[in-house]
Amino acid sequence: MSTGTVMALGIMAGVMIAAWFLSRKARKRDCEYDEMQLKIRAKGYQIGFHTALCLILVLILLSELDWFTFFTPGFAAFAALIISVTIFAVYCILHDAFVGLRSNPRQYVILFSIVILAQALGALRYWTAGELLENGRLTFGSGASTVMVVCFLAILITLIVKMRQDGKEAEE
Repeated sequence: MSTGTVMALGIMAGVMIAAWFLSRKARKRDCEYDEMQLKIRAKGYQIGFHTALCLILVLILLSELDWFTFFTPGFAAFAALIISVTIFAVYCILHDAFVGLRSNPRQYVILFSIVILAQALGALRYWTAGELLENGRLTFGSGASTVMVVCFLAILITLIVKMRQDGKEAEE
């Protein structure tokens, strides 16, 4: 395993541990979802799952045709998973089912900002060193941070836009 892969895995593990601790803290405050939110979240899980299935099917096809020229299979599988999670999150945010009834959406803005910052620092190392491509291909070690930045940025932007829309509606 290359040093970049180990570093990317370490950063992701740290972010996952931080997210776990923050989610435990949120659960202690009785974060709940009403029935409609649970139904919307279930639909979001379904959409995310089907997205993952479709992307993995495409990856199998690319692998069988030996068309993995721009990226490694490990990077492609990781990207498929993160993209499906992003689709779930964006769907739930747009349908008011991402944040629980007693939760503060600003905590998610802070958490996602931290994730983006941490992953951007990892990605910046590859960008500045010119090591984004290894043997002409994007690998897990070199590309995972970039995918995380893009996906979490999409989630963060969606959440901020939704918060502003809800704030304007509340004022009226």
